[in-house]
Amino acid sequence: MNDAILPYMFHIFWALFLGFGLITSFKSSWKAEHEQKNVLSSAKNDTVIFLDPLIFPLCILIYMGVCVLLSGWENSQQFLFSLLTDLFFFITLYFSLLLLLLPFLRKRYTARTCATFWLIPVFLFYQPNVVYSSFALPTKAVFYVPSFGAGLLFLIWLAGFVIIFLLQILSHLRFSRMMRRHSQPVEDPVLLEIWKHCKRDLNIGDLTRPLMLRYSSLIRTPLTIGMYRTNWVTYLPKRPFSPEEAELIFSHELHHIQRHDTHTKFFLSFCTALGWPHPLVWLAVKKAKEDLELSCDEIVLKNADRETRKKYAELLLTSAGDSRGYTTCLSASAKTLRYRLNATITQKQRRLGLGLLLLSMILSCFSIGNFALTTERESIANLAEINNLSIREAGFLPEGTQDDGQYIPLSDTSALSRYLNSLEIERFLTLYNEDPHLKGPCISGVFETTDQSFFLTASCLTVYDVVDHELTKEQYHVCTPIDWEYVQSLQA
Repeated sequence: MNDAILPYMFHIFWALFLGFGLITSFKSSWKAEHEQKNVLSSAKNDTVIFLDPLIFPLCILIYMGVCVLLSGWENSQQFLFSLLTDLFFFITLYFSLLLLLLPFLRKRYTARTCATFWLIPVFLFYQPNVVYSSFALPTKAVFYVPSFGAGLLFLIWLAGFVIIFLLQILSHLRFSRMMRRHSQPVEDPVLLEIWKHCKRDLNIGDLTRPLMLRYSSLIRTPLTIGMYRTNWVTYLPKRPFSPEEAELIFSHELHHIQRHDTHTKFFLSFCTALGWPHPLVWLAVKKAKEDLELSCDEIVLKNADRETRKKYAELLLTSAGDSRGYTTCLSASAKTLRYRLNATITQKQRRLGLGLLLLSMILSCFSIGNFALTTERESIANLAEINNLSIREAGFLPEGTQDDGQYIPLSDTSALSRYLNSLEIERFLTLYNEDPHLKGPCISGVFETTDQSFFLTASCLTVYDVVDHELTKEQYHVCTPIDWEYVQSLQA
């Protein structure tokens, strides 16, 4: 098999693996929640689709930590910047596109499907090629960032990310402590019996462990707080509930618990902090949180008659309020209530959209690592720090690096040196992946003054050096068109 095809085959394999893993897990979760248990769903304690969203931020931190540990801070900077750039652009572009398509998706597909579309970034960064560049595809586009603005923009983004994410975490912790302090256990035997009955009736995995149920006068809507099984708490407003209302509330909140939706809220907050400069990201995250609530409405009312649906709509109206921190709540604020009420009253058959989920996952797998950023536009001698640029020997490969390609020695190295020094190049800020089997013309050679070897293509100059007995390389983007006919004329 041609080595040039291997990265594409590897990408296709992982795209299909993640895509089919996603839809298989989605289907299993759907069947479990609709009382069609199988061996896989019976063994699980939750109905999380494929991978827990909480792992996504942890995975990114692990990637970065391992890279710094193995390669050192100096050698890791370009990889870390590339990873953060890919994260930022994928999250902002994907969420913006999904936001535009959301009205179409909500009309035709289930609320659970719509909620799952927001989770695709969670699965995307489990591809080995994200951290192992040998499997990376060639970079498709290069964008220049002025040197005076690149560092400043990055620092502004990083400061915004840290401030927003920390404020979100601190706000959640403060709200959690306040709720614990101003609440007391529910002791009403009727409510406790309904709570126990709802847990048993879900019949999805193991929910027999104690889940705390408490009253609080600080809230107007039922909500669930907790990131771990040991600290999940469902809070109720301090007011009387009929048995029918209690059953609907408990069913809604228990489905949030089994889906680990507090983890999804944490993931969405992380995405907000990542894409904070883009206003559509903030709006998209709000819509994603709506879809979480809509999907729980959907499962609670899956077999409900019209009377139950009306009662549920009344419950939403009487308990409207905002969730805070990484919490799930029964009723949204008035701004989002109209859509939920309409979805509650009307009963429409919608598609699961497994094919569309699969396609979205596959396309997303091919959407990262496609571009690079550059800065500092100067001549080769200045930017590559080669004093008195002079070439000792060089060769021209008119057909690129193909196995049967022709190699033509270039005798007039002085003219070649002068010509190359007239070219403008740019330093890569992010990783750049070039096709190792180029079909276009290129030059290879050795610099006289530094003993460094180089490889020049139409778009990239790679300079190789040996530092501390290790081969290193520095890449530069070539922004001046190369006159290959002139280069070929310098042969013997």
